[in-house]
Amino acid sequence: MIKKVAILTLTKGSYDLGKELKRKLVDYEVSLYGLEKNVEFIEENYLNQQFKEGFAAIFSEYDAMICVMATGIVVRHLASLVQDKRHDPAVVVMDEKGKFAISLLSGHIGGGNELTNDIANTIGAQPVITTATDVQNVTAIDLMAKSLNGWYQDFKKTTKHVNYLLATHKKVALFDEENRVTDLRGLELINTLETKEVTNFEAVIVVSTKQRLDLASNCFQVVPKEFVLGMGAKRDTPYNVIKEEFSIFCDLHNIHPQSIKQIVSIDLKKDEQGIIAFSNELAVPFDTYTKEELEPSSLKYPQSDFVKSVVGIGNVALSSADYATNGKVLTERYGHNGVTFALGKG
Repeated sequence: MIKKVAILTLTKGSYDLGKELKRKLVDYEVSLYGLEKNVEFIEENYLNQQFKEGFAAIFSEYDAMICVMATGIVVRHLASLVQDKRHDPAVVVMDEKGKFAISLLSGHIGGGNELTNDIANTIGAQPVITTATDVQNVTAIDLMAKSLNGWYQDFKKTTKHVNYLLATHKKVALFDEENRVTDLRGLELINTLETKEVTNFEAVIVVSTKQRLDLASNCFQVVPKEFVLGMGAKRDTPYNVIKEEFSIFCDLHNIHPQSIKQIVSIDLKKDEQGIIAFSNELAVPFDTYTKEELEPSSLKYPQSDFVKSVVGIGNVALSSADYATNGKVLTERYGHNGVTFALGKG
């Protein structure tokens, strides 16, 4: 989701348009930049008063860039900075008269297309969006995943393949176990993954938090990240032990490992290297809470005198999951090899 937006300008005319955009794009945190001779405030100068240096710094610091200048200038400055559509900021190019807004980079995942339309609606510019799925008025698997905070395997390869099928109007189905998807353009809904049904399609997008290991080769699972994992661990528990126990926990509750969006625990565990490595592996935040914050939640669940003697409350995984999800705990405590888990949703 785009929050921080930078408007980059080079002329007095583009700076004036930038001021108008900054005033009207009220849903974003907007900063305006220009050359020293044009700006009204010193903080609007580019880094070291150099456009090239400022452009590079802004690229790494903002969610989106609105460049009010020639497209060629932007392309040349982007050339050495672009890395991956999952991480690059959205880039929108505009002329200084505000006639056109061009979604140039990270249109889907980065939100460039959405920002382009917001600009167009705000100042009456003509939006220019060239991504094939948008032009063909169909959905896209990367947009779908973004809307669900979802994950899927082999991101680049899968995105290219499935979006090509959608853009060329091939038969693509959607199996959505909890009706999460709202943009169904180009998709045919199915309610079974039986072979005789799946083989009727070039591809089937499967939206599910469950482990689905028997999917046909033309099925692509999008896993919504919607669970919070409360956990505890004995001091210095190795990462490989945590990973093995988590695999057992996932099998026990039939959840996909990538359905976790956050790991939570008591603050005494904030420096546990095994948990930190585990959260990095899942690419999710690891947040901790104080004993005082967790104590009311801990009293809802079975108590361990040993745990209480160590950390000051009678349970960690359950109370952490409870506190982080406002009581929406889905499982009982799992404990083995010094590792405990509890699952919440919220």
